[in-house]
Order: sequence, then structure tokens, then C-alpha cells
Amino acid sequence: MLNSLGNPIVETLFIGGGTPSVVPLTILSKFLFALKKMTEGRIIEYTMELNPETVYPELLKTLEYYSINRLSIGIQSLDDQILKILGRNTNRETSTRALETIGKNWKGSVNVDLINSVPGQNVKSALKDIAYIAKISPDHISLYNLTFEKSTKLHSLLEQGKLIPLSESVDSAIQIESSSLLESLGYKQYEVSNYSVEGRESLHNLNYWNMGAYLGIGPSGASTLMSRNGPVRIEQLRSTKEYLKPVSFYKRSNIEILLPGSFLLEHFMMGFRLFKGLDIIDINNIFNTDIFTYLHPVFKKWNSQLLFNGSRVSLNKQGILKLNSFLLDIAAHIDENPLNIQGSEINWPRESLQS
Repeated sequence: MLNSLGNPIVETLFIGGGTPSVVPLTILSKFLFALKKMTEGRIIEYTMELNPETVYPELLKTLEYYSINRLSIGIQSLDDQILKILGRNTNRETSTRALETIGKNWKGSVNVDLINSVPGQNVKSALKDIAYIAKISPDHISLYNLTFEKSTKLHSLLEQGKLIPLSESVDSAIQIESSSLLESLGYKQYEVSNYSVEGRESLHNLNYWNMGAYLGIGPSGASTLMSRNGPVRIEQLRSTKEYLKPVSFYKRSNIEILLPGSFLLEHFMMGFRLFKGLDIIDINNIFNTDIFTYLHPVFKKWNSQLLFNGSRVSLNKQGILKLNSFLLDIAAHIDENPLNIQGSEINWPRESLQS
């Protein structure tokens, strides 16, 4: 596949989108061996996703042997009641044991995923989780707000009145206090939901937020690449059986050509999640458009909540709380004032590629 893309530079690799650590070690080792032969010496950040119940010393030693240098573990919560609400097949004891195992047996980077805004949660329990996690000194913590997506069990329970969402005041207090505690512990917030010690931001996720090209491999894998007609979103089939049929990458994929306006909106949706914001000069060059002039009515409306630092523009702390409203205004303007550019004229992507 990389050959067909012109052998681009691949700087990060993320094995996840499920629970790869549940795969038997003998099979996982063969997979990692094949990847190592393909990528040795090319990868800067090499991450594998783990669940607490699948962490054991032999696994960590194997991952280190095959050059994986970053773990991302989905703890979500250390409160058994919260875990039950989330439908997680684990508990506090298993999670703390996994964290201790990583602390004793892992020398590389560690990210811990936590979830806030869960019904029944309060400020005290949220801060208690963070304080415990900080004891193992991960260099990165992702703190996500729970969302009730349609067609999920949580959404169904919410509609049935069996789950009561947190009040806006409690939800806001959890977010503010959690952020303050993380900052006091040395974790700098660089994205809406992500904190790291200095210099240990997630390179793989930064590529998404900076709208770099990426290649997703496997059932349901998604990619964003450039074609003759402009940027395209490629989504592979969900069925493992269909995916394994001996056909080309593109024949087992659904391909969508991204219109210039939609692609510009994606740059704002992703870039404004970062506290450093968007580089307007970069955006001007990608879309051959003076973005300040094009979006002047929106920038004028939001001027009091925008920050300008050289060529970069971002939202201030008050504005970031209204990110969705800001993006809706951007979307409405793009819809009413289509960009005068063809997809093939878009100057994208950067040279590197993430996988």
C-alpha cells in the first residue's frame, strides 16, 4: 500500500481501534515482527492501545522488544460504579494493578484515558481518579467528556430516563477543577481533551488535529489522502470476513471526495481544538484563498474571544467553551459563500504520513 502512495515518510504508527492486547502473544509477536521489518528506523512514535484487564509483564516486554515506545491505556475511571455505568468489563482493582504493572515494567511513554461527565460522577470522584493516576507519572493524560451517541446503550438508557445527565453546573465544575488539578501536577493542556508534560504531546493525534494525511488499515479503518480530484476520505469495510477477501485496498473501501468547503471546515474543526490554534498562512496556501477576508464576518463577530499570535489564531479560554457555536458560524458562512476553488487545486498534504 505504501508503495502505491509513493513511499511517503511515516512518522507515527498507532495499533488500536479495539483491544489489540487481547490477541495471544504468539500471534501478536508475528504481527509485530512483520511490522518491524516494514518500518524499522522510520517511526518516531509507535503506540499500542491496551485495556487494563489485558496488561501483564510478558506483554510489555514483547512490545518493547518490537520497538513500541508508547502505551495508551483506557482506564476511563477508577470508580466501580462509574465503570458499571460505562459498561466496562473491568474494575478499580484490575485497573490499579495494570497501572502498577506498567509502572514497574515499562520504560517508554504512557497515555492514560479518562472519561468525565458520567451520570453519578461528582468533582471529588473525578479529582480522586486524576490524583491516583498521577502517582505512576504518565507523560500524557486524555480527559474526555462522555457523549451519548445514538444507537448506543447509554443513549437508550438516557432516553428511557434510567440515566440522568449531570447538571450544567456540576459538569462545568468537574471540567474546571480537573483541568486545574492537572495543570498543578505539571500537565499542560494543549488540546481540548489532552494534557501532557512538556514535549510529550501525542505526535499521532497532533497529525489529525493539524490535518495531516493518514492511512488507516484494517476493518473500519479510515484514511484521508490526496487524489487527482482533491482530498478523499477512504473508509474500509466493517466486516472482517469481507475485508480479508483477496481484493485491492480500494475495492474493499468506500471513497468520498471531500469538497473544498467541507475540507476547510474540517481544518477549523480540528485546528481549533488545539490551544495554539490554526496557522492562517498555512490555510491560505492550502486553499489559495485569503481566509481572513473570506471569513471576515465570522472573525469580526468572535473578535473578543479570539487570540492572535503571529500568523496563528485560536479561541481564548472563554471562547473554547463555545467552540461548537463558533464552528457552526464557520459552517454557515462556508455554506452560504462557497469557496471559489476546485478540489484538485488544494495544496495538500504535508510530506509525512501517519498510519
